[in-house]
Amino acid sequence: MKTAANKFISLVIYSLVVFAVMAMAILVFPIQITLTDLVLPGFIFLVITALSLLVFLIGTVKSPESQPLYTMGALGLKFFLSMIFALIYFIVLKNTTLGYIILFFLLYLAFTIYLLRGIVKILKIKSLK
Repeated sequence: MKTAANKFISLVIYSLVVFAVMAMAILVFPIQITLTDLVLPGFIFLVITALSLLVFLIGTVKSPESQPLYTMGALGLKFFLSMIFALIYFIVLKNTTLGYIILFFLLYLAFTIYLLRGIVKILKIKSLK
């Protein structure tokens, strides 16, 4: 479980770095988004990615036959939860300006890249054993 703790700690550090980069971009470029508008999507994507990573890590300790199911389940869970969040974010909260749309998809891309890199790295290590 040392790998799981390391992955979750690195996810939190990664999310702080993404938050800092996005905050600098908001301050530098003339975007009509405040820093408080960045906190909610950043935290939601952190939770979604952590849940997906947890599902994947549970699958790595299970039998090798069920590992692909857990891997696809983790990716499907991330996609499904992100789409639910997109519906809430865009339709219910009425965040439909270009800045909010770009912010949403950049955060989605950043956290998806982290999840996929983590999955590939763990699978590569497991395949070498």
